[in-house]
Amino acid sequence: MAVQDLSEQASTNLRLPPSPLRPVHLASAVLVLLYVWFWTVCAHRVHDAPFAGFANVFVTGSGDFEHFYRAAEALRQGTDLYASGANGYIYPPLVAFLFMPLTLLTVHDAAFAMLAVNLAMGLACAWFAAAEVLRRFRLAHAPADVIVVAAVATLLVATRLRSEFQMWQTDVAMMLLLVLALRWLDRRPQLAGLALGMAVCIKYMPILYLPYLLMRRRFVAASWMVAGMAAFAGLPALASGWAANLHYLRIAFSGLLRLLGFQAIGPRVAKVDAMTADYSISVTSGLARWLGPSAAPAEALAIALAIALIVVLVIAWIYRAAGVALLHWPGAAAQREQPWGGLVAIEWMALMVFALAFGPQTNPRHTSLLLMAATVLAVLLCRPKAGVSRRTAAAATAVLVFGLVFPPDLPGLGATLAWWRSVGGTGWCLAVMLPLLFRAGLERVVRRGPSLCSG
Repeated sequence: MAVQDLSEQASTNLRLPPSPLRPVHLASAVLVLLYVWFWTVCAHRVHDAPFAGFANVFVTGSGDFEHFYRAAEALRQGTDLYASGANGYIYPPLVAFLFMPLTLLTVHDAAFAMLAVNLAMGLACAWFAAAEVLRRFRLAHAPADVIVVAAVATLLVATRLRSEFQMWQTDVAMMLLLVLALRWLDRRPQLAGLALGMAVCIKYMPILYLPYLLMRRRFVAASWMVAGMAAFAGLPALASGWAANLHYLRIAFSGLLRLLGFQAIGPRVAKVDAMTADYSISVTSGLARWLGPSAAPAEALAIALAIALIVVLVIAWIYRAAGVALLHWPGAAAQREQPWGGLVAIEWMALMVFALAFGPQTNPRHTSLLLMAATVLAVLLCRPKAGVSRRTAAAATAVLVFGLVFPPDLPGLGATLAWWRSVGGTGWCLAVMLPLLFRAGLERVVRRGPSLCSG
């Protein structure tokens, strides 16, 4: 198998064009231009007027940044974290704790500094994700190879990354932790678990990786993930004290519980918008709006869960058709070999697609996390396997891009855009894209044989 991988890698390298303008040069130019564009559309907002409704409190147009900045100020000054700014802080206390050093700067200087950090984290996500997927697919991952894949993946989700950066949100930080966790999973599972635990304390979505790690027999990483969640949830107590930090955690988790339709734990609740919020583009939110205001959140969640189960069953059929067991995998050490190493990369990236498609609340900017899945698609398109068609990967890419850009936000299309969002159109596209992603990925990493399927 190793000899076959090396020969395939060598044949791929031999196919590089002899022209002095190689793909890496074009890819480098694309990345530079994209990030110049990101900076250009974001930086001017620092000195713009605040968004409507924030003018009495905020002094910049830096999106959600001032929620984090004012919350960090409150944590440093010992005032109420969830009453800070425009009462818009809804996250666990860790985000405010991490932002505390920025409060030593003016809000404008801090916004510029954080924009630079966010852009650097975006580049790091693209680089590490590309390098790791290439490595797990047993392909060359020299800098030139990584740059090409990173550029294609970034281009596929460029509009969503722009939205993430211009709102100064925390999704890119969470995504970097997820990518690093995948990078460390085999060789440093303790670090992988800690990174995942920290990601959960920034936003809740990565909690999906805990049952995944258990299912894939990654028990060391899973145990360290639990430890990481406890450690990073308690870290802000260094600034606020243990009693205040527990109080803040109750407020944050109460907001999440109310979103899911459960009883809050305590009288105060973080002001998390309802599942029916008009900006949410998930299948679940579309169903909740369709059911109407009289329906309980649990009804929309139950229907969404049934649809998600159908998607999982289709993926299970794809695994079976490829001769791979969906559940009965070897231990963690054996998963370094193919096809398991490549499958872990595909599944790791696909978990975020599931979270976005079926989550109770998916803001369009959250889809910047699709950079992870776009990396897999970029590898499948840019580094094809001999004898395997790229049509399935191209179809998955087309569905992904359609879901992200349709309909364009142009004059005259406002009604179409409102309808598309009301039905959760992007979420449905992601649900359709998932089986295509798995089929294309399995075609790439699986070598058929009875030894692949142990149950």
